[in-house]
Amino acid sequence: MSKILSIDNDIITIGMDGGTLKEVRAVDLNFVPHVNDEVEIFETETKTIVSKLEKEQPNPLPYSPNGININVQNTQEMKNEQSSTLANGTIAVNKVVYCLLAFFLGAVGGHKFYSHRIGAGVCYLLFCWTGIPAIIALIELIVALCKKSDANGMILV
Repeated sequence: MSKILSIDNDIITIGMDGGTLKEVRAVDLNFVPHVNDEVEIFETETKTIVSKLEKEQPNPLPYSPNGININVQNTQEMKNEQSSTLANGTIAVNKVVYCLLAFFLGAVGGHKFYSHRIGAGVCYLLFCWTGIPAIIALIELIVALCKKSDANGMILV
């Protein structure tokens, strides 16, 4: 591996694999040089290009040696499911689907069945002839439209 040994104004000194030194101009580099950067050198008769070798970062330990325990899990369960029940009883549902169901099928509880509120959905079905579930669904539609969705387009209901 070639390594940058020193940087003096516009001249960068690089230690080559065979123990020789090579001096290049700063304009021949396609990165900001630092001492001890590992580099590759490409040469033609008229031009020299120096590229930095990127080191692979080792996998972090689950337990940090300085006493800080960092446990991060990135699960993508929400992408595979239409809705998900959270610990406090709220349901995460797709905002667009929920709002469309509340608008078109709100009077018969379509949005309630979608959000796994089966009892409320049955009540909407039983009393749909009164028109009251349609008014409540309209209010729930407005509330859902005002809620901010997350990166996956989900809202909590």
